[in-house]
Amino acid sequence: MQSISSQQRLTAHYKTTLGALLAVSGAAGFTLSLWNTSQTSRFSPLVGVAVLLFGFGLYCLNRPYFLLEPRQLTVYNLLGSVSKRYTFDSWEVVKADSRRIYIDDDGITKKVSVLPWLASTKDWIAMRELLE
Repeated sequence: MQSISSQQRLTAHYKTTLGALLAVSGAAGFTLSLWNTSQTSRFSPLVGVAVLLFGFGLYCLNRPYFLLEPRQLTVYNLLGSVSKRYTFDSWEVVKADSRRIYIDDDGITKKVSVLPWLASTKDWIAMRELLE
């Protein structure tokens, strides 16, 4: 096992696919709403929803998913607020495989509410290498 310094930390971000999908959906909705407005001469209130969806998609492109620190793992939701915090005594109790992160708390294994398909692949691999 490699030694991990007490200053080391890792920020894993959401996959850009999610933010890009929301942004593209918002742009498509905006375009369709404008086209509909030009055909019917009636303004569609869905233009506002599409603009908000597009903006939220851009906002989500660089959101952190979780932060792994020497004694704590913090999970964030898409809005950026803390969803859950896990504390532990040392790096040795934190394990990860290709599907989950686990924390061994005095013989009781806790599954961390982090899904690898939502995390950036590069960040997930870096986290697994950090914990090996």
